Amino acid sequence: MRKRLKLLDINSDVAIEDINLPDEEEAKQLLPAEIGLLYCNKLFYLERTLKDLDPEERKQQRTVLEQPVWEQFWNWLDTLHPTGGSKLGKAVIYAQNHHETLMNYLLDGRCEISNNRAERKAKSYAIGRKAFLFHTSEAGAGASAVMYSIVETAKANNLNIFQYLYTVLLYMPDYLNSSAGIEQLMPWSEFIKEQCLGLIDVESNVPEKRIPLPDV
Repeated sequence: MRKRLKLLDINSDVAIEDINLPDEEEAKQLLPAEIGLLYCNKLFYLERTLKDLDPEERKQQRTVLEQPVWEQFWNWLDTLHPTGGSKLGKAVIYAQNHHETLMNYLLDGRCEISNNRAERKAKSYAIGRKAFLFHTSEAGAGASAVMYSIVETAKANNLNIFQYLYTVLLYMPDYLNSSAGIEQLMPWSEFIKEQCLGLIDVESNVPEKRIPLPDV
């Protein structure tokens, strides 16, 4: 029985081995969908090896390691002649129509190859939506989007969500009409990391006793 291939989870911490792309003879034993999946897994594997690099170095290594894989993929894709309207045909047309955009992440080391992480961040909103079902106004939908964005960004920075929201609300009244202080209240700032990674004493941490924001 043929071993079933599956798409790698690029954000998993489980160790994986390098992916070998099939040569001409090996490719004859595989379905086009299986070969396409191997190209995806090869790129995902390479991205896993680059995740600890700084953005500029990651961009450089992508050019060296991943650009050739993409070129090989496009050359292979041009050899396919699927039946019009088939699932394979739709996949081939989709890839060809997005030839440039699929490789946009190569232009910036901060960008990710997959939107899986963003999809998971949006899942909390989708789950909550089943409870509230509808927003009663456009303004309500906008407010919800802002709140979910703040919470998910705080999660991405490993903050205590309640503590972060409490800290922001503690300082924001003084900066409603000024950009001063905004940078210090971003989830990735050193000030916020110091204040929001542990527990907070909400009884003593009140406006009149709060410490001043740095450099404001």
